[in-house]
Amino acid sequence: MLLFQGVPVSQKTDDHQTTTHQGAALLSDEAALLRQSLDHLGHVFWVATWPEKRLLYANHEFEKVWGISPEVATHEPDCLTAAIHPDDRAGWIAAHSNPNGSDTEYRLCRPDGRVRWLRESIFPVQDAAGRPIRLVGLAKDITAYKRLGDAIRESEERFRKFFDLSPSPSCIFSARTGKVVEINTAFEELTGYTRSGVPGHSLGKLNLWLDPTLPALVLHALRQKATPQTFDTTIQTRTGQMRDVTVAANLVTIGGRPCVVAVATDLTEFNALRRQLTESEARFRSLVENAPDILICTTLDGEVTYLNHADLGCQESTLLGRNLLDYATDANPIRAAVREVMTTGQAASFEAQFHFTGELQHWCAGRVAPIRCGENITELLFRLRDIEGRKAAELELQKLYAEIAEANTKLRELDRLKARFAAMPVHDLRSPLGCVYSALELFETIGKTDDDTRHLIGVARNSLERALTLLNEVQEVYRSEETGITLNRTSFNVTALLQEAVDGIRPEANRKNIILKYELPDAAHLPPLLADRSKLLRVISNLLTNAVKFTSKGGVVMLNAAVVNGMGVNIGRDFIEISVTDTGIGIPPEDLPYVFDVYRQSRNNRSGVGVGLGLSIVKSIVAAHGGDVRVESQPGVGTSFTVSLPISAVDEPPEAPPSDCDQTPNPTAAGTGPAN
Repeated sequence: MLLFQGVPVSQKTDDHQTTTHQGAALLSDEAALLRQSLDHLGHVFWVATWPEKRLLYANHEFEKVWGISPEVATHEPDCLTAAIHPDDRAGWIAAHSNPNGSDTEYRLCRPDGRVRWLRESIFPVQDAAGRPIRLVGLAKDITAYKRLGDAIRESEERFRKFFDLSPSPSCIFSARTGKVVEINTAFEELTGYTRSGVPGHSLGKLNLWLDPTLPALVLHALRQKATPQTFDTTIQTRTGQMRDVTVAANLVTIGGRPCVVAVATDLTEFNALRRQLTESEARFRSLVENAPDILICTTLDGEVTYLNHADLGCQESTLLGRNLLDYATDANPIRAAVREVMTTGQAASFEAQFHFTGELQHWCAGRVAPIRCGENITELLFRLRDIEGRKAAELELQKLYAEIAEANTKLRELDRLKARFAAMPVHDLRSPLGCVYSALELFETIGKTDDDTRHLIGVARNSLERALTLLNEVQEVYRSEETGITLNRTSFNVTALLQEAVDGIRPEANRKNIILKYELPDAAHLPPLLADRSKLLRVISNLLTNAVKFTSKGGVVMLNAAVVNGMGVNIGRDFIEISVTDTGIGIPPEDLPYVFDVYRQSRNNRSGVGVGLGLSIVKSIVAAHGGDVRVESQPGVGTSFTVSLPISAVDEPPEAPPSDCDQTPNPTAAGTGPAN
């Protein structure tokens, strides 16, 4: 009996064989040397009986790999079968049952839970008759190789997935034959070629390259330099469209085969945009260089970095690198504009004098704007325009304005002198004229005269009335120009005021057979007015008198009143609008702007008498109340005057309208038709 590693190995001897002490010693030495060699083999080595398959010997590596001692494996042979992975157990049993030997791979489940991969070769040991009597096994731990293979497969799978999903058009072709191995989806979309039609074909023979020798040249460069190669080219798609691409190619090993991975980037749109940008930049530069204004770029400190042209008499090189503020006669306006730009981020304007050459100074209107890089202001853009001529014109205008102002002052003084001169005899004339008027009235009352004499007295009295009215108007105009109009404000009913004005003009309207229409709102619908009643009565009476006077017999004069909302700056305020409209001779368009001027009459001489003071007084009274009066007219059609008066809040109730005033807004009830 021989023992290897404490494992008994039976040795059958022929009863007829004799051993000597010397032979036994030699065999023992050889066995020890063999055990020592097998223990340092680095692989699992074992010997088992056949056909029992009972373990006779196992080296030290057996226990390290299996996690089971040879003694346990000898006494419990089923533990070896149980340690084999269930999926590999049938193959393992079949390999160990083959008397001719075999090769197998299997997974071993160690007692500590770890799994090892083994590649095992089994050889039979035969006797002299050729019958197997032993099985010898040599097993190599290939766990690391298996894991490396799995990692390689996973890496290749990830690469293939990345390759297929990459947004960049990619192609893999053989480094030996140049034939396409694989293309991705992006390559299909770019070129129009499909996976079913490209693999297996030579890349150079595809109708893809304008230069069919390009793939071979790239492959040669890769072999020579062994570094990634990048090149720009134009390809032709399957539909004949030209695309600009840049291609990056590199040598790789896939599945043990040398391949080239080429990744393309479509630059067609980028190149088109770049060409557009270049053209736009050229146009912009041309616009800037030929702009009438001077454009200057400076740093935030004012140092000039760019100048489009130098029309101010100095060379461009003179300004570059210099501070723009050094050329300003007074830099404060420029500094203020720059501060505004830096604070608000918006462009700012300024005017300043510059002396770019010697003593010659130029007035420039400037505008400074920020130049940004992202969110930050990095430079300033100045636009300068020579306004020397404008400044000279402004000085000349200032002189003219001063002369005009002086002339206006003199004219106003002349107007005051004229008014004072016209008003001087008023007081002296009123007294004797008043006496004459009283005498005529008395004579007409008590004198015994015939009809002709009474007619002459009436004519004289009417003439005196007009003369006294004229004197009163002259005196009032003079007083308003000197001291202004004094108002005695009271609260009153506007409807009653208008009715009173209508009643005053009714006799004259009846005499001329003029239809007098008036639509006066009910007092409850027309608010009271806080104003000078007597002066406003005079305004309405004056407008009605003019309307009747300048309307032919059988014509129409209409009076309206309403409450309206203010417009423009008067939004939110209520106004009473009173309009007087006639069908008279009208006013020529060229005279409309002057109808309210003092001593100004229409060219068609609507009145035929007077000196043009009535409408001037009307405008002054309305303006004193904070209102406005406007006129619209068309020659031969008629004229309309509209008075707007602001409604003021009052505390006391308005006066009641006269009992004989019909306040119904119905046109017929209000007095349409001939006045009676």
